[in-house]
Amino acid sequence: MMRFDRLDPSHLHALQVLLEERHVTRAARRLGISQSSLSHRLRRLRESLGDPLLVRSGPGLVPTPRAEAIAPRLTEALRALEAAVSLPAAFDPATYSGALTLVMPDLFVPVLSNLLAALQRTAPALSLRARPLSPELPRLLAEGPLCLALAPSHFADATTHARLLAEPRFAVVGRRGHPALRQRLTLSRWLAHGHVVVHVGGERVNPLAELLARQGLRRHVALEAPSFLSGLQALAHSDLLMNVPMPLFADAIRALDLETCPPPIALPRVRFAMQWHERFQHDAAHRWVRDQVFSAVRPLLHKPGASPGARAT
Repeated sequence: MMRFDRLDPSHLHALQVLLEERHVTRAARRLGISQSSLSHRLRRLRESLGDPLLVRSGPGLVPTPRAEAIAPRLTEALRALEAAVSLPAAFDPATYSGALTLVMPDLFVPVLSNLLAALQRTAPALSLRARPLSPELPRLLAEGPLCLALAPSHFADATTHARLLAEPRFAVVGRRGHPALRQRLTLSRWLAHGHVVVHVGGERVNPLAELLARQGLRRHVALEAPSFLSGLQALAHSDLLMNVPMPLFADAIRALDLETCPPPIALPRVRFAMQWHERFQHDAAHRWVRDQVFSAVRPLLHKPGASPGARAT
């Protein structure tokens, strides 16, 4: 039985050229190899296929019946193989009709309108699908084909590439006229009120709670909100306080007539990054989408907004 896995594509290409030239010297010159190298390839093919394939006749070579039967299918197969491994056609966003899946926590909701507008200008047939962040992120990114995440950097694993977006500053937010915000917010005043907490991506570990615990302190979590936006809504009608990444929610803070001030303690830093699976690192469409997302999202993370220390108006 012939073992297909023993066949070398370069040897099959040599056979194709020999069948066309029917002359070792001309075939070797066309392939850019020595005659001895070509003879070695022919010998290996004869052993694998169990047939002489080409035999001498005068100054040249003539094919055996087996080689004549192989010739037309061999040419077709080599063309198919070449097409399979050739570089793909250049990516054209104007005609691309796929979908971009963006996995993210709700704190990036404010960037969606800006991103969607940018995509519609350059890739009008591309759909945008926002999905919530979860611990299953590495698996989601691997499924692709156009899947990106906007997530804390520590969500990345060994299969993930990341590009830093920002390290947002956090402000303490409360309702307008909140008693703790009428004067400089001290640690004791901050801890005296109930807090709203959001577990980004379903994570239960809270770095701030761990920081406070190391100092022998504890805050009262009055509400675990499913999202930052829902937490902000709760602030408008209560005396709860919430740590909010800025400037992403500056517009929502203004719309809800909330106030901001600097936190009374150095909060743990959280870096956010655009993340994708390594299998799409060199994909042309994926690379183009990454550039579009980065260009649309990063400016919004650094735009002037309601800054800590200033009352939102």
